[in-house]
Amino acid sequence: MAEGERKRTELAGPARPAPSPLPAAARKRLPRAVSPRIGEAFVAGMLGAVGLFFAWQAMLLDLGHIGLPGPGFFPLCLGATLSIAAVLIGLVGWQNRDGEPVEFGHRDVLITLAALLMLPLIFEPLGALLSLGLFGAAMLILIGRVALPLAITASALGMAACWYFFEVLLGVSLPAGAW
Repeated sequence: MAEGERKRTELAGPARPAPSPLPAAARKRLPRAVSPRIGEAFVAGMLGAVGLFFAWQAMLLDLGHIGLPGPGFFPLCLGATLSIAAVLIGLVGWQNRDGEPVEFGHRDVLITLAALLMLPLIFEPLGALLSLGLFGAAMLILIGRVALPLAITASALGMAACWYFFEVLLGVSLPAGAW
């Protein structure tokens, strides 16, 4: 190797790995495979965070007494149960060293989470029946891959059953919305 070539390679720095033949978007797609330990730690952390949030919000409500539980009693029990489950999942996951990789970011799970996060935003303006009907139709179309007319029919029948159960049988009026 000539002296000039050697200096040029020294100045260029260490050799970089060859670029992947896949485009950047394909390399970063979901779902991502992770070790079972990381997956269980993630699930335990999320359950623990939700459980602590439920318990914290329940403590702001009246817990009631032994004969008549208040509105904060059951959310507190749910928060405590979720927190205990999170600790157990975390302990089992920490001890588990082997197993198949788990995948995060499945399409159906992401669609469901996005729809569930949108539901509270449309619940009050549209009302319970319309917003839950839209949610049901969206789930049937996007996840169940049901045809649009069948999804609308199934959602309408489900909302009619929901109305009958709450309004007629229980006598509880559901939020009607601003329209």
